[in-house]
Amino acid sequence: ERLNHFAPTLNVQWKKLSLSSAGTRWGSASADGSIRLNWRLIHFKQSVIDYVVVHELSHLRVMDHSPRFWDTVRAVVPDYAQLRSQLKDEGAPRW
Repeated sequence: ERLNHFAPTLNVQWKKLSLSSAGTRWGSASADGSIRLNWRLIHFKQSVIDYVVVHELSHLRVMDHSPRFWDTVRAVVPDYAQLRSQLKDEGAPRW
């Protein structure tokens, strides 16, 4: 649902969504349009989840973490730095 919400704003198309239980990654994106999101994101506020979704969709435009990438994220989520910090600081429960 959130992928479909933000993809038009970023002018990208995603092809496939899968969930992961990775221990160190919240998400990933492949050049073929595949998006992988960590299921543990359900423990976070919607704004944090939206940041991760936008982050991964932004990789469909810019595949690295260059200033151009962060400008793309910032255009959709202006407070991304704060949300990114929350994700790093709080973490999710490990069951």
